[in-house]
Amino acid sequence: MINKIKNKIFAYVFWQSRLGDLLNKIYDYRLFLKYSFRKDALKSKGQYEYFLTKQYHIIEKALGLPEPRPEFGQKVVNLIIDIANDYIQKFGNGKIIHNIASCLQDYLDFNREKGIDLSRPYYQNIKNFVEKNISDVKTGGSKELLKKDIIKAIDFDYKQFVNTRTSIRNFSDKEVTEKDIKKIFETARITPSVCNRQGWKAHVYFNPDIINQLLTIQNGNRGFTNSINKLILVTGDMRAFTTLESNQIYIDGGLFAMNILLSIHHAGLGAVALNTCFPYVQEKKVRKIANLEKYEKLIMMIGIGHIKESFKVAMSEKKAVNQILQIHK
Repeated sequence: MINKIKNKIFAYVFWQSRLGDLLNKIYDYRLFLKYSFRKDALKSKGQYEYFLTKQYHIIEKALGLPEPRPEFGQKVVNLIIDIANDYIQKFGNGKIIHNIASCLQDYLDFNREKGIDLSRPYYQNIKNFVEKNISDVKTGGSKELLKKDIIKAIDFDYKQFVNTRTSIRNFSDKEVTEKDIKKIFETARITPSVCNRQGWKAHVYFNPDIINQLLTIQNGNRGFTNSINKLILVTGDMRAFTTLESNQIYIDGGLFAMNILLSIHHAGLGAVALNTCFPYVQEKKVRKIANLEKYEKLIMMIGIGHIKESFKVAMSEKKAVNQILQIHK
């Protein structure tokens, strides 16, 4: 028993040390090198899809510029078609291909409106790809927005909305349903990400035994573990990122997690954000219990439940604007 306690103390001290931190970073980077994508080394279906999303979003962004240059992006367009055809041969047709075809149809329409001759081989190649893969629903390219619609949508007290969102550690006994969860993610999925790659996933656990096992490892929920009704585990997909983007997975994952928290609040439920700052030995345990893919990185856990009629929360005083804002003129 004494040796067991000593081992636990040693393990805790080791993983809290600089060496333990370094080993965690090495572990993280090895995984990133293994699963992130490179143009010259696309292997999995996921890597292909994220690479293609990055490329065709370049065309989408350009179509939304004040004055796009006629015939822009020819090198990118040729690359998209080549890799997309390779994807079709390996994995068949799919939504990513429909998105690309829709985007390239917009590209053709734009150049036609600019008076460009579309009979040239370059444009014929695009036309052939579009005709084979276009769907009835537009899912890629550009769209027009009206300022009046945005003004109408933001006509509510957003400051009061965000001021009433807080971490709750005392939920009611009412069950959070699958319908509640789906409603939350219909809103949360509209989150910005690098090149619109959306390299994230949310796992929602209903089984009390699994929830308890995960929360035991998390260890930041003492005193309110049993109050949490359902547990969300947010992860980042390493296949969605490439060179110089090893930290982007946490940025995009954090944006998604914040949108989940706001969407939970909008749905009239409560939530508490729980960190996943584990040494990799603990992370492996979480992966196994949570049934995660090897290319998924932990971002955070979110405990969720229904709100009581009255309850206490931490004051959590926020810094003043002049403490966080520096204006440069």
